[in-house]
Amino acid sequence: MEASHDSTGNAVSRPPSLRRRLLTFLLIPTMVLMLLDTAFVYLVALHYSNRIHDHDLAVSTSGLAKALQDGRSGGRLNHEARLLLEYNPNGRSFYSVRSLRHGFISGSVMLTPVSRAVRFGAPPMLSNAIVDGLAVRVASVLIPSMGEGGDALVVSMAETLRDREERAQEILLITIPIQALLFIVLLALVWKGVQVGLRILDPPIRRLALRERNLEPISGPDIPVEILPLTRTIDGLFARVQKLVSLQDRFVADAAHQLRTPLTGLAMHVERAVDAKSDVDLRHAMAHIQALTGRVTRSATQLLSLARVQGLPDTMAPMARVDLAKWVPAAVASRVPDALQAGVDLGYEGDTEVVLVDAQSNALQELLDNLIDNALSHVKRDGVITVSLRTGTKPGAEACIAIDDDGPGVAADILPRLGERFFRAPGAPEGGSGLGLAIVQRIADAHGAFVAFTRSGLGGLRVDVVFPVVGSTDLP
Repeated sequence: MEASHDSTGNAVSRPPSLRRRLLTFLLIPTMVLMLLDTAFVYLVALHYSNRIHDHDLAVSTSGLAKALQDGRSGGRLNHEARLLLEYNPNGRSFYSVRSLRHGFISGSVMLTPVSRAVRFGAPPMLSNAIVDGLAVRVASVLIPSMGEGGDALVVSMAETLRDREERAQEILLITIPIQALLFIVLLALVWKGVQVGLRILDPPIRRLALRERNLEPISGPDIPVEILPLTRTIDGLFARVQKLVSLQDRFVADAAHQLRTPLTGLAMHVERAVDAKSDVDLRHAMAHIQALTGRVTRSATQLLSLARVQGLPDTMAPMARVDLAKWVPAAVASRVPDALQAGVDLGYEGDTEVVLVDAQSNALQELLDNLIDNALSHVKRDGVITVSLRTGTKPGAEACIAIDDDGPGVAADILPRLGERFFRAPGAPEGGSGLGLAIVQRIADAHGAFVAFTRSGLGGLRVDVVFPVVGSTDLP
């Protein structure tokens, strides 16, 4: 986030701007490249200026050497010639004539080539030197001495680098306005290009702005590939919101469906209690009110449970490794007091080996509680309910939690409908809501398990909940 300041001087965070970032990332490198290009132009101009001046210096040195040979002056020049050689309106010039045998003969300064590899008949040798604190360019040529046989003269001419640098600077000054104009044009093109490029975001923005309750996907053929991940994420969010809205609408419809009848009866019996003429009528009405209140409470609780599990796995806590061989017996044992109160024999049979599944323990507890509650509501006093756990021996096998009861059971043609919301089999006891097995089905789906309803060997209903087993047998 970028920061700015309001009228009171307080810092105000400013959201990042895509346009500003694009312009920054484009224009700063462009400016750096333009500066580098300007420096490159100067270096190229200086290079060609050096080449031209080196050529002129070499020609002048060769001409001086030829004049000395033709004049037979023994390496000495008259005063007028010396003035012409040293005159340079754009800097200073120097020359020297040195004998290999006798040393310095004539000149303005003593110029010595950096390399002594000067040969007869070779082109003038160019080198750099320092004269009177000035950097100079030196050209040297070797000629035979006309005055003394066997001797040779090194003829050298030098000039300062000022004129070379001035020529390069003149070229640079010519190119700077051109470079500046080019940068301004490029700036305008980049600015316009960014604006035009960002217009491709307008269609999805308009589609979003025109929506109120429409949660259809916004992705389309006009969405650029660069923002497809964003639009797909938004589409996924819309899908989840649509699912939650559907669940909310379904919950409201379910609540109205499930609570309408008992609330109507409750209102009727409250009215009867108010109008009761005797204690017997009052107690009779209050008994109905108590029963209906319990039914409404149970229905509301199961409706909330169904609404919660319908949102799984989106709203479920993270799954963890659960050892069913330890967890199921403990969960069954916690329900034994309820079974004893109902006069039912609740037992457990199962493997003792480690049986690992990925699950959410609270959701598993709710699943098993609903299965046991369903069985308790259907068996008679002195009935039998058996919870069992079976699993394969190889990694990737399946673990099965089964609940058998000796109740009246369910007809074979009714079995496929068990697990539907509000479905109650014919002959089911009063007070049920038809939501318990639906909750079991939703929790199983969230865990990747499946539920099967069959006839039990005890004579009643058998419910199998089959979970995929984790390959490893190591608890975390």
